[in-house]
Amino acid sequence: MLRGAGRITGQQVRRTALRAPLDTGGFLGASAASWIATSPSLLPRTWWMWTTNFGFSQIYGYATGALTAHLLARGTRALGLEVHITAERRRRARLLGGAALTGITAYSWVRGVLRQREISYLVQQEPKNLATHVVGTVAGVGASIGALLTARAVLATARMYRALLRPYLPPRVVGVTSLLLTVATVALVAERVVRGRILERAIERAEATNLWISPDIAPPTSPLRSGSRDSLEEWTALGAQGRRIVSFGADARLISETTGAPAMEPIRVYAGKSSTRSLDEAVDAVLAELDRTGAWDREVLVLFTGTGTGWLQEWSLSAIEFLTGGNCATASLQYSVYTSALNYILDRRGPQQAGHQLFHAVSRRLERMPRTQRPRLFVAGESLGSFGGHAAFRDLPDMLARVDGAVWSGTPGFTPIWRELVAKSRPGSPAIAPILDNGRHVRVVTRPRELHQDYWGGLYEPWQSPRIVYAQHPSDPVAWWEPSLLWEEPAWLRERVGHDVTPAIRWFPWITFWQIAADMPLSIKVTAGHGHAYHEELVPIWAAVLGTDGAGVAAGRDTATGGDSAVGGAGAPGGADTLGGAAAIDPAEQRRYHRRIVEAIRALGPAD
Repeated sequence: MLRGAGRITGQQVRRTALRAPLDTGGFLGASAASWIATSPSLLPRTWWMWTTNFGFSQIYGYATGALTAHLLARGTRALGLEVHITAERRRRARLLGGAALTGITAYSWVRGVLRQREISYLVQQEPKNLATHVVGTVAGVGASIGALLTARAVLATARMYRALLRPYLPPRVVGVTSLLLTVATVALVAERVVRGRILERAIERAEATNLWISPDIAPPTSPLRSGSRDSLEEWTALGAQGRRIVSFGADARLISETTGAPAMEPIRVYAGKSSTRSLDEAVDAVLAELDRTGAWDREVLVLFTGTGTGWLQEWSLSAIEFLTGGNCATASLQYSVYTSALNYILDRRGPQQAGHQLFHAVSRRLERMPRTQRPRLFVAGESLGSFGGHAAFRDLPDMLARVDGAVWSGTPGFTPIWRELVAKSRPGSPAIAPILDNGRHVRVVTRPRELHQDYWGGLYEPWQSPRIVYAQHPSDPVAWWEPSLLWEEPAWLRERVGHDVTPAIRWFPWITFWQIAADMPLSIKVTAGHGHAYHEELVPIWAAVLGTDGAGVAAGRDTATGGDSAVGGAGAPGGADTLGGAAAIDPAEQRRYHRRIVEAIRALGPAD
């Protein structure tokens, strides 16, 4: 008997989820949220970005509208108010309302598509075709309908439990028990779907990608690279991104031919992550490689904190090597095999621990050396690497006291020291480029010309050492996304400034959070100088931080296009974690990349 009742109840659950009419308040709320979802964000949208925006916006709108209608209904009943509308007037109101909703929806959608074209021009990209917007919109509506049916199924499941328990339990216990059973059911399904299928597959894919060794990337021949025949670190243990890092870059010959001056072989030290090695052991491995390569005798030592997969910005690495004539050493380690997004969810402490432990281990070693014999110490990181690298310091004064310079690019807005910088900035300075102490030590740049003047064109005070630069594009969603976007309008959105951001951008609760979040995955693939793509501008930034005069490079011969680097390498690096494993090496692309580095160096003016 109970089994039959269960079958009948299950059928009722499905019928309730599929056939119940839309809530009027929820429908109006979803419609209004759809209009807002077409509003611009920071970057041009692909079809799946449209889907994400429409889906999450309509879910929020429907829930808000339904709740508001429910509260209004309860309020009017409590006040004893009754509203009577004749059938004819109700029919007329529905026709007029439907026409108005259709017209507003069409207008907002067309306006949204035109805004997307405007954003494409601002970030120097080809606008997406009309099919992209249509497919994304339809898919977004489908996603929101699926979410609605899921929510109704959950409510119907709660009603089913109440119906089953009512004959056996007291009324007060039925409600609590049915709620607990519903939560347990939803949690079990979510565990199997999200963790069992989505999350575990992402983890397995990340681990497999990290282990894969591309046949197109050969171990470095220079003994001054980790993973070489002379290295203490095995080539196969460096991880996919580590192998790319040590295999790329110019050798002493290419640097010398480019600058017209004698050059040294640059040192690149890297330690991979393995299941049998702790973070402390990885730090010890980096120190051992620094000892082996003689890195302590170089003029410049730069510690990088990588992103989730261990990726480092090759534009920074190569810029340092060319600007110093190879008289430098760069060092980093891999603390995770996951993408930055996955690492942010699973282990947010990982990048902070890596940045903190590596810096303090190297600092202790340097403190034991005579001051006059120490290399100049710099730190750097991009994206999640910047977030992790900042963990080595208590605050900005501590950073200034312990390093000779730093370059942080695409720093997430939730980084504590960045928040400190914003809080202490000069009143009236833009939120996207705060001014601290009139640029005496720290400067935030949205483009290279702001190295020597603020965002409004005002002159800074003379730049003193140590020099710290934050490179933050106004259109970089990684730099401006943070959880508080759900409920609070940030200052950078209130001001609506930025040379590559449309002034039509607005903040809306919940919706803007998902709009900026949807911008993030492809932000590394936009044109350099926009989004999360920090490329050529890192050359003048590093020249300024190092205090290097780029004029000497201009006297060299234009040989960057001739011959391959003896070290080998990959094509011009682009996008961090989302690129996955090591890609094939194209020697011609490598030469083009080195040519771009040299051209950027030659464009430098005299050092100030």
